Amino acid sequence: MSAAAQDMEGETAAEFLRMAVPLMSRLQIPATPENYAIWYAHVSGDNQELSTEIGRLINEKTEFTAAVNAQLYRQYVADHDLGHVDQIRVDLNNILCEVGSSLNEAGTGARSFQGTLGGIAEDFTEKEDLNDIRALLTTLVKETRQMQSTTSAMQNNFEEKSKEIDNLQEQLQRERKRAITDPLTGLYNRFALIDKLNAAVGEMDEGERPSLIMLDIDHFKAINDTHGHLIGDRVIRFVAQVLQKNTKGKDTAARYGGEEFTVLLPGTPSVGAKSVAEVIRKAVANAQLVRADNKQPLGKITISAGIATYQDEEDVMEFINRADQALYRSKNEGRNRTSFA
Repeated sequence: MSAAAQDMEGETAAEFLRMAVPLMSRLQIPATPENYAIWYAHVSGDNQELSTEIGRLINEKTEFTAAVNAQLYRQYVADHDLGHVDQIRVDLNNILCEVGSSLNEAGTGARSFQGTLGGIAEDFTEKEDLNDIRALLTTLVKETRQMQSTTSAMQNNFEEKSKEIDNLQEQLQRERKRAITDPLTGLYNRFALIDKLNAAVGEMDEGERPSLIMLDIDHFKAINDTHGHLIGDRVIRFVAQVLQKNTKGKDTAARYGGEEFTVLLPGTPSVGAKSVAEVIRKAVANAQLVRADNKQPLGKITISAGIATYQDEEDVMEFINRADQALYRSKNEGRNRTSFA
């Protein structure tokens, strides 16, 4: 990807999301995280197969019902990202079937052994000849050893399957984390943020509304042009680390796209959100970053911030948009500052 294309990716990430909203509204598509994921991928042009299918549905004047939307998400979004999770589920099901089969075999063997013991006990009461008793004891030893062997094999099988299940659980946990994590910074990604926003709105106590901070690295294109994209990535990771250090409890830091970040503060009024934003902004501005290769300073790195506090009955995307507009106000008024929606 060219430098211009990479720069555009960061500058237009929020714009793609704003493009998706009126399309969804015109087609009467409910505002859910899954539907936002579909239409963001469509307007960004990142999923050509999805865009082709959407074009076909629109040309055929197909109504975007819940079933149609769910199919689009499963086929073109979820299946692509969570294929590993589905395979883990298949593997886990296979293991459980094998364990069930082992239990059934063990049950059959145990019932057979119980019958053998009952028969031998009954014969003992009837036999008086020493040779007959010796024969019964020989049978008992043989059956006991066979049952012992079966039980030992079953135990070994259970231990092996237990290890496989533990490994699959670890894989599933990693895949779940990967699906909601930005790979460059380790922060939550955009889709995880939307889920967190919906949860914060749904769980907010009366009078305790969530606030959202949108942050953007100032003059990021100049950093890339001067030092290269590897250094640009390092600056992005540095800002992410500052966010992580200054968020706690139920606060959520996320990379929204490119050089843009968000901090969700449940139950925090705008004045509290501004305090957090200013701590983050000053920590970045006061840092003195240098290149690892030649120890030359990168120059002053600053960020701009915009804050919005949730309003009654507000759609979460409008909530995000108001914070984004406050961010652009900070940009237009000179950068390295915080503005309110």
